[in-house]
Amino acid sequence: MPKVYLEGLLIAHSAAEHAVVDLYLDDHIALTRAEPGCLKFEVNPDATDRNKWHVSEVFESEEAFEAHQARAKTSEWGEVSERLERRFKKRVE
Repeated sequence: MPKVYLEGLLIAHSAAEHAVVDLYLDDHIALTRAEPGCLKFEVNPDATDRNKWHVSEVFESEEAFEAHQARAKTSEWGEVSERLERRFKKRVE
């Protein structure tokens, strides 16, 4: 079964958006890592730009990835982080 990989950037464009990441990201990471089919979920701050975070995800299947997307969209993180810019690339292998 092919795995789903998502890589990219999460970007805050204001102090308020940055505060959302500071307040809610840790819970989002913990909830995502506990999901069935989540093999990797990492969000790391950029070394030079404090308003960017590098995101790296691996899910065991398209179904697991889609379940994550659905859960995240309706979660508290999904609501409060809606304005953050996301530059992600997905691949299936």
